[in-house]
Amino acid sequence: MKIELKYTGGILNLPLGLAEHIPYATEEQLKVLLSLACAPQHLGDFEPYLTTLTQRLSLSVNEIKDVLAFWMGKGVIYVEGLDVSESEAIQNDNVMNNRAPTYTGKQALAYVESNKAFSSLCNECSAIMGKSFTAHDYNNMMQLKSYYKFSDEFVLLLIAHCVEIDKASWAYIRKTASNLYDEGINSYSKLEEHFAARRNKRSLEYKIRRLLGIGEREFTKSEKNVIEKWIGLKTDFDLISKAYDITIEKCQGKLSYAYMAKILENWHISGIKTLEDAEKSLEEYKGKQRLQMSSFDTDDFFEAALKRSNEKMLERKKK
Repeated sequence: MKIELKYTGGILNLPLGLAEHIPYATEEQLKVLLSLACAPQHLGDFEPYLTTLTQRLSLSVNEIKDVLAFWMGKGVIYVEGLDVSESEAIQNDNVMNNRAPTYTGKQALAYVESNKAFSSLCNECSAIMGKSFTAHDYNNMMQLKSYYKFSDEFVLLLIAHCVEIDKASWAYIRKTASNLYDEGINSYSKLEEHFAARRNKRSLEYKIRRLLGIGEREFTKSEKNVIEKWIGLKTDFDLISKAYDITIEKCQGKLSYAYMAKILENWHISGIKTLEDAEKSLEEYKGKQRLQMSSFDTDDFFEAALKRSNEKMLERKKK
């Protein structure tokens, strides 16, 4: 693979020291810095341009100043008259805005040093994640605590879960936290129940994948519809397996999702919840079939006997 940068519109100059901070910078921090580099003519007298920048990036003046303080703290820029020791975001962290706040490296470190309970929480989380926390990690921890107001136990369980499923990146943790908050899952008990339900779903889904030979590929639309319904109804896996066996037998060795789904739907409507219930129902069904077959055989016998009797009577009359 070969990449060529196109400099048709000119060259964008950025400090080389920026490179080491890119993996840890937020989207807003990178947007502001790139915007500054794209408008070097405004840097000498930045205040008039600040309003334009807030509108373009949908950020408040204080948010942009926080970002400037962040890059100044990293030694990437210098802003005359800006006090990076002030913590605007932390001082106002009890105000819920439309976006999670960002903090400079100095702000994050200062907060950790001044708050023993938070420092202890960070130590526990760093042990769970298996790494030493940097200012970037503290920044993300502060968002979980100050923006979402999650309890320490909630944060510990959230991070432990993300580590367990091998998705311990801060991007995934923040996204999960946002989704949980929007769903009203904001207490330890609710989170514990939520994760338990997800574990059960993954376990049943895994068993179904193996049974149907789906493997790790994505479900098709028809597969997704029926399988999600089985999972949503908390269908016992033994019932699913039994329905599969019946389907393969009746469909000449081929899997029919419609046929299999119909079996499970009928069982659900009939209140059949266990394999024992299903086996009993099948035996009753077979018994009725045998009775009907026997009844038909008896009727045929009497009908044939009556016919032979009538035929004999006619022969006698003729004689």
